[in-house]
Amino acid sequence: MDVIDRSIKLEDLEMAKKRDKKVYITDTAIRKVPLIQYKGFTEEQNYIMQKLAQEVLTVSKDENDSNEVAITCDLGVDNPLEVYGVSFGTEHEVDVRADTLSNHMLVSQKSVAVVILHNHPSTQTFSIQDIRFFIEFSVLEVMVVVSNQGTVHYLRREEDYDLKKAVALFNECVEHLKKASPLTEVYLSALSFLEKSIEKNKAIKARTGSF
Repeated sequence: MDVIDRSIKLEDLEMAKKRDKKVYITDTAIRKVPLIQYKGFTEEQNYIMQKLAQEVLTVSKDENDSNEVAITCDLGVDNPLEVYGVSFGTEHEVDVRADTLSNHMLVSQKSVAVVILHNHPSTQTFSIQDIRFFIEFSVLEVMVVVSNQGTVHYLRREEDYDLKKAVALFNECVEHLKKASPLTEVYLSALSFLEKSIEKNKAIKARTGSF
């Protein structure tokens, strides 16, 4: 089902128009980051993920004017809360691979799952860039987005994940986009991918509710 064929609520469009408006992080937002029960993760790993999500917001607030920050972490190491890569971005994007340690994890890990957590200064969930990055790096078991208001969203791969299907679905959802496409259209394309990945592919698990 194409994005232009599905039913679009007026409030969805209004929210999409606001996605580019920067929200400044508060201590309250950091405290409200929830403890998520990630499938296949231990209780200790879930706790680590919560702390890392809070750290993303803390670093963004204290060191990057509430702009994008990404943390890349290998949950298989002995001290994941002490050894992780940090990348600093702008209000609208962050280059995870610009950080040496983060890049090393992404290109060298083979069997140990790597997770990436990053914040969005706006209130959006996953961007098209996030989804493409997740597909490109199969070593990523989970990608987490924490909004600057403390809401958590995550993507993970199901056991029967099919890379070819994921790539085809992504291309289908972005083929109409151009460099000058409005932010609303770009965001709706990302939403379309997330919906179709569950409806058609059933290989990527997208948790996009508010936590």
